[in-house]
Amino acid sequence: MKYTQYDLTAPQPLIVHGVEVGTVERRDYDNQINGLRITDKDGRVVDLPSGVDVSEQLDEPHIFIIEGAADGFFVFGGEIAYWVSTDLTQVSRLDLFRGYSEAEYWTTTILEQPQSLIIIYEAGVLVINEALTVLTHDRKLINDFFVAVEDTGIRFLRDHDEEWLMPLGDTTERSS
Repeated sequence: MKYTQYDLTAPQPLIVHGVEVGTVERRDYDNQINGLRITDKDGRVVDLPSGVDVSEQLDEPHIFIIEGAADGFFVFGGEIAYWVSTDLTQVSRLDLFRGYSEAEYWTTTILEQPQSLIIIYEAGVLVINEALTVLTHDRKLINDFFVAVEDTGIRFLRDHDEEWLMPLGDTTERSS
């Protein structure tokens, strides 16, 4: 699986599976600054409200585009993640455990696994496979810090003191 980070201080060309799909740019929607617009070469537009990571911890707003085996891509950034077809005709959404009012705490770590990606963000863990199917989406606390991927799950440290394990079951092949 491949993922690419797009910084959105200006419109950027969107490349998926080696083909330029169009451009991505940050937009304002409903008094929020974390919207995403994708425009293809023919002028087709897809607006994805709450799709951009605007964390105060970042130098500039950004998104992650995740490419899988499917004819489409997955957008991870703001409060909502999206599946988008490469021709921009189909869009589905996944509500994350993020709130716009907590954007100052937003963080994202992506861990590549043999057949999946583990996305750890401040309030949750999302695991998607090569078909861009969600295998796991579980809550965690903002003060749970990632320690390691283990055979049975993901180890976290809470408040720099208490370790705990988020079980993942048989959702992905993992390496330590």
